[in-house]
Amino acid sequence: MRTPLSLFLTTTLLVPNVAGAYFPVDVMLPPKPAMQVEEPLAAVTPPPLPAVGPVAYTWNSDATIKRSTFVAAIVRRLFKPSERCFVKLSESDYSLLARDVEKDASYGIDLCTAMRAGVMRGFTDGNFRPNALVTRAEAAKALAKSFQLATDTTDPSEDWSAHYVKALIAGGALSADTDLNGPITRGELSKMLWATRAMKKAQ
Repeated sequence: MRTPLSLFLTTTLLVPNVAGAYFPVDVMLPPKPAMQVEEPLAAVTPPPLPAVGPVAYTWNSDATIKRSTFVAAIVRRLFKPSERCFVKLSESDYSLLARDVEKDASYGIDLCTAMRAGVMRGFTDGNFRPNALVTRAEAAKALAKSFQLATDTTDPSEDWSAHYVKALIAGGALSADTDLNGPITRGELSKMLWATRAMKKAQ
């Protein structure tokens, strides 16, 4: 005669997966389908792709540069993140810098940095003129100030750019007969940038 304990053990071993009955059907795996041999699919030729011409970035050395593009390019290349902008404006309203600068302008933090460093600033009418072209005189001042090749002039009668232009001409970064008020090209700016870097290293 079996004891109650032996009956309990026998029942437990012979009834498989009793706990599985407590799971609802929708969370259980579906039954495994029977193996079937399927007919191979006929090969389908995909339609040809549309013709696409070669896409490549072309450097145009004769292209001019807007002031907004210039200030962003110079600041992001020459200034560390820790040197950027005024603390109270770093994530704030850039329209406070100039009348025609949008509040969330993409170049706002760069302009703020340039103004703090004295590299570039707006005009006396309170505008920055972001879409105006950069002149050679403006580029000369920005690079001379960025690389600390010239300090602000103390002569009130001297033209605002003369001090910086003289420094770059002396170092071979700028031609003496260049049109300072004309727009600088990308090619000219590239040469000027490399020349001013060489001047800084030679100091």
